[in-house]
Amino acid sequence: MNKQSVSVLTILRIVMVAALLIFVILLQARDKTSNASLEDVTKNVVDAIDLEGMEESNNQMFRKFYGLNAGDYEGVTLYAPASNMNAEELLIIKLQDSSQAEAVTQAINSRLETQMNSFEGYGVEQYNMLENHVLDVQGNFILYIVHPDAEKADQAFRSSL
Repeated sequence: MNKQSVSVLTILRIVMVAALLIFVILLQARDKTSNASLEDVTKNVVDAIDLEGMEESNNQMFRKFYGLNAGDYEGVTLYAPASNMNAEELLIIKLQDSSQAEAVTQAINSRLETQMNSFEGYGVEQYNMLENHVLDVQGNFILYIVHPDAEKADQAFRSSL
């Protein structure tokens, strides 16, 4: 190897490391935290779908379904099934801090598993809805929906943030 090839390799390495550092910094700098209000996000999602078969629920029902305390979050909206024979559900949470997302998603997945076990074998339509649920974490907001129009609700959710 001669001196010229060594210096070219050294320069190439330096450029690659600098590009990698810039990329990592840009990823970290992009803050996904939304200043949208929970009320506005909820209104947009609710307006996008038919809530027949669901009713707005309170913090007690949120604790029962997910084992979480609503006071730990900036806000919680829950529309629960009006009947035990229905799996449709809508949950929107505005986190106080994005570090809460993992615990919330674990609680949602636990609820989903419980519901799937409940409807497996006899509630084919409800079970299919559960399989096609949407769980979307966007910065400080989380959407969980079991509904025939779950994708439509997710689009409204994302456009609200």
